[in-house]
Formats: sequence, structure tokens, C-alpha cells
Amino acid sequence: MTTINTANINFKWDPKSLEIRTLAVERLLEPLVTQVTTLVNSSNKGPSNKKKGRSKKAHVLAASVETATQNFLEKGEKIAKESQFLKDELTAAVEDVRKQGDSMRQASGEFAEDPCSSVKRGNMVRAARALLSAVTHLLVLADMSDVYKLLLQLKLVEDNLVKVRNAGTEQDLGIQYKALKPEVDKLNIMAAKRQQELKDVHHKDQMAAARGVLQRNIPMLYTASRACLQHPDVAAYKANRDLIYKQLQHAVSGISNAAQATTTEDSALSQPAGGGELAYALNNFDKQIIVDPLAFSEERFRPSLEERLESIISGAALMADSSCTRDDRRERIVAECNSVRQALQDLLSEYMGNLPLFTVPSIPLNPSLIHPAPTTKLNTKKCGAAAAALV
Repeated sequence: MTTINTANINFKWDPKSLEIRTLAVERLLEPLVTQVTTLVNSSNKGPSNKKKGRSKKAHVLAASVETATQNFLEKGEKIAKESQFLKDELTAAVEDVRKQGDSMRQASGEFAEDPCSSVKRGNMVRAARALLSAVTHLLVLADMSDVYKLLLQLKLVEDNLVKVRNAGTEQDLGIQYKALKPEVDKLNIMAAKRQQELKDVHHKDQMAAARGVLQRNIPMLYTASRACLQHPDVAAYKANRDLIYKQLQHAVSGISNAAQATTTEDSALSQPAGGGELAYALNNFDKQIIVDPLAFSEERFRPSLEERLESIISGAALMADSSCTRDDRRERIVAECNSVRQALQDLLSEYMGNLPLFTVPSIPLNPSLIHPAPTTKLNTKKCGAAAAALV
């Protein structure tokens, strides 16, 4: 794969590629494929006792292929004229379509005059393949041009994110954030359209996840950056801001890779997206409280879970004490901290209450007992819900 660097944008498509990555290109190409296939298959029924001669059907089909080719030429010329990227490649692709279209017109005309000639049929088949390849190349290049426009907008958002993160005053932060929001909205519209057109389900999901992280974390970057400016001596605020910014960088990479239908080794987007370090810790804690009753050990699990929860609550307390936290929000954080503490204790009690059933080998166990009891499931959900409410 060829990597093209232009205007500081890492473009990962090969201009010579014929790989179709979007439904839009498929839809545009499908009618021409159908027409060419029908033309190639016309009068292809083997030896016939009928008198050999001209084929009216072949003439009609050849004319329809010529009309479709002309439409592609007109659209291609317009795209090449308006495009700021791959202009030379698009122009060359249009000329190739014109050349192959002329060859196809000549070959199909000769075939229509003598549809029983295997030589003329073979010439037309080769011309048809060359025409389809040329048109596909043109459509793929046009698609690449659209992706480049999206990447330009993505680069603009990426640069503005840096300005928000590095703002030196609250006034500057407000100015940079205000400038960022409309650019993000524009990017989201373009990315949503691209997501809808992508053929590969994985790339669709990757785009959706990246867009979600971007939408959720940009307001959090503003809040975290503001907290850093108000409390420059608190390291926890700076760490939280930097982690949110890192997640946004991953989202930018995710949108870029999904738009170009390329794979990424970055697994950050597969992690639950939340408000920085605290949200990430909450998501991990939510998974850790689900324990197989057969494997539960109080000595092993209780200290670990309680320690992790207190670490999370300490982080939440820092947020609650911030001067930019509203009073009603502060009260809710305190209430949810108490709630999640109690929910964890209730859950641990349920695990302990069910433990004897699994330690007495003489008791035949009902299959339902190898799973958490209903109350255990309920308390697991309660604990997770209370933890999530801290965000």
C-alpha cells in the first residue's frame, strides 16, 4: 500500500488500487456491470440453425453501455476539475475511461454486426473488462478524493484540540473551545456519512466508536483543562486532562483508519470510553465485581475490591472538591460514593452467603446454583450502577 503525505495528512490508499470499499461505488458501478454482462451474454446460446446476421438486441445494449460510459465521463471530468487532491490521477483516469469506452464501442459494434463470431465476441469481452477496470479506477479515485476532504477536516479538529489542551488562560480556553465546536460538528456529519457508506462492518463499528469518543470527550477536555488552569498545582487534574486528550487522539486515529478502511493496532477504542482516568477505572471495577461463586474467596477478593473502590472514590472526591463543580453535582457525587460503598458490601455479603453451598461436597448441587443467585445478580447490577453514576 502506498502512503501519501500531503498537507501533513497521512493518506494510506494506493491510487492504482481497484478495491471497492464503499456501497456508493458499488451502486454506481452495478448498472454498467449489468449492461456489459447482458451484452456479452447476448446471442450466446451456442450453434443455431437460424440465418446468421445482425443483432438488434446487441445494438441496443451496446448503445446503453455507450450512454452509461458517457455519464461516467461527464461526472469524472467534473470531479477532476473541482478536486484539490489527485487532480492529475483523476484526469488520467477520465482519459482512460474515454479510451476504453471508444474501444468498447468499436468492439461491440462489430459484434452486433456479427454476433455469431467467436473472434468478435472475444474482442468485445476483452474491451468490456478493460472498460469496467477503467471505470472502477475512476470511481475509486473519486472516493479517495472524498476521503481526503474528510481527513482535511479531521486535521483541522486535531489542531484545534491541541489549542484547547494548551490554552494558557481561561479566556483563551473559552475562545479555542468555541472555535472547536463547529468544526467538530462538521466533522461528525462527514464521518457519519462515510460510516453509512462503508462496506466492512468492522470499519463501520470502528468509525461509530471513534465518533462516540470524540463527541463525549471533547466537553470533558474543556472541563479538565479548565480545572488544570484553576488548580495548576494539582497533579491529578493534569493527569486526567492528559488522559482525556490521549483518548481523543485515539479517536482521531480511529476515524482516519475507518474512513480509509485500514486496520489499526490501537486497541484503545475497544475499551469503554469515559471521562478520563476515573471513568476508565470505573469501567474496570464494574467488570471485576462479577465473580464466579465457585471461585469466590473472601481473603482474595474483598481486600482487592475494597481497595480499588476507595481509590475510585478518592478520585471522585477530587472532582467534588473542585471549584468548577456545581453544588448539586457535588452532593450527588458524595451520595453516590456512599451508595457504591454500601452496594459493594451487600454484594460481598451475598457471595459469602452462598459460599457454603459450594464447599460441602455431599450436597448434590442444583444446576442453577452454579450461577450467581438472583439477589447476587441484583446487587452486582446495583453496585455497577452506583459506580457508573459517579461519572
